[in-house]
Amino acid sequence: MCQSVLNNNSKDHNLLIHVPHASTHIPENLRKDFIFENDLIDRESSISADLYTEQLARQAWPMATIIEAKISRIVLDVERYEDDSKEIMSKFGRGIIYTRSHDGKKIRAKVSQKKRQALIEQYYVPHWKKLRDTAKGKILIDLHSYPVEPWFIETRPNDSRPEIDLGFTEELTPTNWVTSITNHFKNLDFEVGHNTPYSGVIDAGAKAAIMIEIRRDVVGSPQHSLQWKRLVNALNSMPLEFK
Repeated sequence: MCQSVLNNNSKDHNLLIHVPHASTHIPENLRKDFIFENDLIDRESSISADLYTEQLARQAWPMATIIEAKISRIVLDVERYEDDSKEIMSKFGRGIIYTRSHDGKKIRAKVSQKKRQALIEQYYVPHWKKLRDTAKGKILIDLHSYPVEPWFIETRPNDSRPEIDLGFTEELTPTNWVTSITNHFKNLDFEVGHNTPYSGVIDAGAKAAIMIEIRRDVVGSPQHSLQWKRLVNALNSMPLEFK
């Protein structure tokens, strides 16, 4: 039996879009924590950001609930494990608190435990409380973009880099939903991969969840009107039903 979760043309609010990495904002009082000059820190924040994904979310799913991280991921990454011992990216200086740039350069001095906990309490804890409270009973789409060429810090640099990467797990993502989404994008002439080069999806307590990673040359920008509209329309018409 097919369970209808959301009709794209309805005003139902059963869809939650998580946009964790779009922001480039670095609070002024935290800039002193970085050892780069301001222009270099701003550049790293921009390079590390999934630029325009918040605009994609708003235009593709105008009736959905959207939760965005309000600060740059180089300040604190809300989509990392709080415990560095569980976070594979922490060995590259890109755990919950970044100390290294995308190409491995040191950007922060050692962060004290007091400072670390203060940042977690200010940004990480409230973000995840809101996300978990909102996700109950909803479908969650975790929206990202990723670079065309692998970064120095990537754990799987030799994996294929399709135009659209669907990240999922057996526990959180219905198999037939993955199939439907895959066929949808392929029918629109997008190259689609599964769990490559990034895999899995966050567990926020939603009824179902999937990660969508879009290669950055495919995202483009809102100024590239035809390319942008093609992607927005593809996301907007994405199937949101599963058995």
